[in-house]
Amino acid sequence: MTLPKLPSPNSSETCPPFRRFLLPEWWISLFGLTNVRLLLALLRRLLADIPRALDRSEYLRFLRLIHPTRGRRAFSLYPYQRALLECDAPQRIVLKARQVGVSQLLAGEALCLAKHQEGATVLFVSRNLAAAQHLLRLVSQLLEEDMREPAVVRKNESEIAFANGSVIRSLPATEDTGRTFAATAVYLDEFAHMPWADRIYQAVVPCTARGGRVTVVSTPYGKANAFYRLWQENLLGARQAVLFRLHWSECPEYNPDGCHLQDPEARQRVGERGEWYRRNRPRFTVEQWAQEYECDFIGSSALVYREFDPSLHVGDFVYRPDWPTFAGQDFGYINPSVALLLQVSPSEEVFVLAERYDTHRSVSALARDVYTPLHQRCRIQAWYCDPAGAAEIAELRAAGLPATSRRSTVAEGVVAIRKLLRPPGGDPPRLHIDRSCRRLIAELSAYSYREGTDEVAQGQSDHGPDALRYFVVNHWAHAAEAEPLALR
Repeated sequence: MTLPKLPSPNSSETCPPFRRFLLPEWWISLFGLTNVRLLLALLRRLLADIPRALDRSEYLRFLRLIHPTRGRRAFSLYPYQRALLECDAPQRIVLKARQVGVSQLLAGEALCLAKHQEGATVLFVSRNLAAAQHLLRLVSQLLEEDMREPAVVRKNESEIAFANGSVIRSLPATEDTGRTFAATAVYLDEFAHMPWADRIYQAVVPCTARGGRVTVVSTPYGKANAFYRLWQENLLGARQAVLFRLHWSECPEYNPDGCHLQDPEARQRVGERGEWYRRNRPRFTVEQWAQEYECDFIGSSALVYREFDPSLHVGDFVYRPDWPTFAGQDFGYINPSVALLLQVSPSEEVFVLAERYDTHRSVSALARDVYTPLHQRCRIQAWYCDPAGAAEIAELRAAGLPATSRRSTVAEGVVAIRKLLRPPGGDPPRLHIDRSCRRLIAELSAYSYREGTDEVAQGQSDHGPDALRYFVVNHWAHAAEAEPLALR
């Protein structure tokens, strides 16, 4: 007995007329198999090209992210996220509160770049292996939402490679990280906590000269680190990165009622009345909260000059011919020789007006080419030097410079400078530094004690602070007496 042939559930015989155009055989009967294949290839090409015609913000609209508590959801951008994506500067520095959606945002930006620029190399650098693997997992999660070409040809815990020659790598910080890759884009994550931060930054920043970009992201971690120095250098105009400060009150997750307000103080007041703030604020000390959520580089007890605050002590100052002028000198050759030009006002306030850092030049050459012309222009009354450099002092004197020195301890000079930064009794600061003295400002901001001791850590850049210290202990021989400040 021959059974009757039953129609396929997906055939045109059983499909309602208004849905038949969705079936392949309907298109084949209308256009023929060859033409349908051409149409499919054209459609596939058009779909692959859609993100190329859109900006990064539009690309992320095609994706869904995994929220820590709500699962997959649409990648809806907050205003500060959109502003960060729309910034095309070669260098971006992001000072942020915790968990404000920056890591997932940059993972999406990196994926967009790798998929739509042939041969791109995107490099994430994190403080350790676990953090590096976490960032690549964020990229992988977003990749699951975008199955369009180009296809993934290699994927492991440290990299994702695409058929268009692009690759995304995520590496832990090491002494040599960044030196072997010519990157299109580099992301330095939690830079304030990163070991070898200075070396890594110097290794990757040249990519900006070839059209690439560097993005440095971190919560603050005190002032004794490369991230704080980099932030301050940009505030003072020494570098040209675009700065972003992402406060907790801007995040709709933390401040749903006030995040849209433009005035920062009003926005924070509304946030502090909210449920999230009342629930989470008691879990942190003042210092912890300041660093984790307030974007505050709160002073570290390990800093030698923790009283130093560029907003108080740095400004624009001019040479005053009627004020006495001095120089402070630290000697070096491979390490820099540093000369500071200083003036003392009638009220005995100190103004550091200029700095000079030189390497691989002898003292006699510097005296002839640099110091003597400076002495003639500014009528320097005394050139206060490192007392350990007896031979160098003799060379300065032979060149006609008023070089002198006095032996003192490091602790004596440190206390004297701290008293100028924050005078006893709450008086205004008596030490002022011109913003052109960029290296001195950076060194004062990071100069620190060895952990757990009252001894200054070795191997750090301290040549400018040393030159300042020689001036202070020579000009005011008793500056550290009646010490009002504990060293730590």
